[in-house]
Amino acid sequence: MRSLVLVFAFFISLSASAFNDKPYNQNYDPKRDPFDDFRMAQQDAQEDGKLILIILGGNWCGWCHRLSAFIKKNESLKMDLEETFVVMKINVSGENNNADFLSHLPEPKGYPYFVIVNNEGKVIGAQNTSGIEEGKSYSVAKFSGFIDKWKGAKR
Repeated sequence: MRSLVLVFAFFISLSASAFNDKPYNQNYDPKRDPFDDFRMAQQDAQEDGKLILIILGGNWCGWCHRLSAFIKKNESLKMDLEETFVVMKINVSGENNNADFLSHLPEPKGYPYFVIVNNEGKVIGAQNTSGIEEGKSYSVAKFSGFIDKWKGAKR
């Protein structure tokens, strides 16, 4: 029985780390092609019946690092996020501002910046993260509210 519980826990931990196993959501890599990444994310979103959450930011962005750490630290929130969205990160920096890709999105109003896209590729929402911030981090309740807002949206 104990080994069955361990196997079950192992598979739960694998599914919980799904956010970390896609090349398009690892970090803000100026060398990545956002069009290729979007095609992969869109395919995954279509297969899984999810929305796409594009997070615009960069390695230079302190709040972007705080957001990643916050999501990683809050496992139930992370799982809720992954049930609703395929998450991808797009670099915006002096090294590569991905202007061509960004020309298809609403203009960012601060970083990190969220763009919500349905799995057909249509932008259905966008917002900066100031509304979910709390002190020097993010609010679990406000972030959960953001996720809940999009749970019923057309995929």
